[in-house]
Amino acid sequence: MTKPVNTNVIRLILVTVAAAVLVIAAASLLFPIRPEIGGVTGIVYWTAATLLASAMPIKLPRGTVVSVASAPILAAMILGGPLAAAIVSFVGTTDEREIRGQVPWYGTLYNHSSAIISVGVAGIFFDLLSGTPLGDEPIALFVLALVASAIFLSLNWFLAVLAVSIRTDASIRLVWAQDVSGVAANLIGLAPLAWLMALVFQLPNGIGWWATPLFVVPLFTTRLAYARYVETRLLFEQTIQALSKAVDARDNYTRNHSSRVSHISEAMARVMRLPEPEIEKITWAALLHDIGKIGIRDNVLLKEGPLDKAERILMNQHPEIGAEIVRPATQLAGEAPLILAHHEWFNGSGYPGGVEALDIPLGARIMTIADAYEAMTSSRPYRKIPLTHEQAVDQLEKFAGIQFDPDIVPILVNLDRSILDRPPDRPDELPTMRHQPDPRDHDDPPEDERIVAAKPPPAADGPPSRPALASDDVP
Repeated sequence: MTKPVNTNVIRLILVTVAAAVLVIAAASLLFPIRPEIGGVTGIVYWTAATLLASAMPIKLPRGTVVSVASAPILAAMILGGPLAAAIVSFVGTTDEREIRGQVPWYGTLYNHSSAIISVGVAGIFFDLLSGTPLGDEPIALFVLALVASAIFLSLNWFLAVLAVSIRTDASIRLVWAQDVSGVAANLIGLAPLAWLMALVFQLPNGIGWWATPLFVVPLFTTRLAYARYVETRLLFEQTIQALSKAVDARDNYTRNHSSRVSHISEAMARVMRLPEPEIEKITWAALLHDIGKIGIRDNVLLKEGPLDKAERILMNQHPEIGAEIVRPATQLAGEAPLILAHHEWFNGSGYPGGVEALDIPLGARIMTIADAYEAMTSSRPYRKIPLTHEQAVDQLEKFAGIQFDPDIVPILVNLDRSILDRPPDRPDELPTMRHQPDPRDHDDPPEDERIVAAKPPPAADGPPSRPALASDDVP
């Protein structure tokens, strides 16, 4: 059964197609095709070049698709004007995904219409100013071409990001940050390359017609850079997820804990409208916040009962161990301080540094709340029956200003329950571990495990290092 098309997607397509028709009409009536492009033969030539450049597009992390086709399209604009460039882009941006039916017809219509709008508006700007005395100077003409290219790229990026945003319900800021920002420098570099292609094409005695294809080399290297960016980012994400699962593999009770904390922390950061790089840093740090538990002995990490003072001291080292693990990785250097501080308390009684209030990094204050909520609403060997959402919220509000930042607690409390509620377990992660019985399990958990506030553990060789609260994430 075909999935119904989003109403907002339909509106976007209709508006885009109407705008493309207006651009084509304006270009046809006001800006005739210039002879520098070589007439119909030249248009066919640049269309073929664009088709070649459009082959093997790269899909970026959030779904935006890029290619190096903007270089020949911009060259056609410089040579022939907006109408010629619109024709070249309309036909030349066809890729094999559309031919094979992998892109729905309305997606194809939107893609080609947005290409017409982008190059048409840029071409009209270029033709209007290049026909003035300003266009008589070669340097000024080059600058105009670069500005027109910037207009084309900006419109093209915006329309692509807008479509992905509406289709996936992701924010424009998110799609732009995770897709466009990673390849923007390479895309901008295609603008002067397009100018050079247009100049070479105009060389006398037909030299330009066979010399221009030599630009396939820099175009190919640019396309390769796109692919390497996607591969590197995917490898980075997979590595972080693997490290996170390595922690979960130590304890059957904490499976998916890190991914849940990351999911909740990211949602909170988005509600707070933090900058996208900061949100990404918080997301990765939350996914790795317990990585230091790899360095904690099993007899401490997996202990069923309360920890004594010596064991608590060992357990409290895991933020420092985690920060030391990730700090040497350049890409994770910004996450290390958040991992180090995710057990600091707002009143300064946390660990490992006793940092308080706003001296605790904002990301760590967010993670602390998400971490505590996820721990309280999960079963643990010391509390087989998890707290309800209401009980966990009560604990967060009770310890706001003590353990938690009182200004951030309401952010989690007001999150949609679809974000907070635990999804059903799936038998696909760590299957060997999950299918084995846990020796810490009991047939009938004591009734008092339903109590919200946990009691302090009995003193072993002295008082505990600090009170044990229901909002503590103890193993």
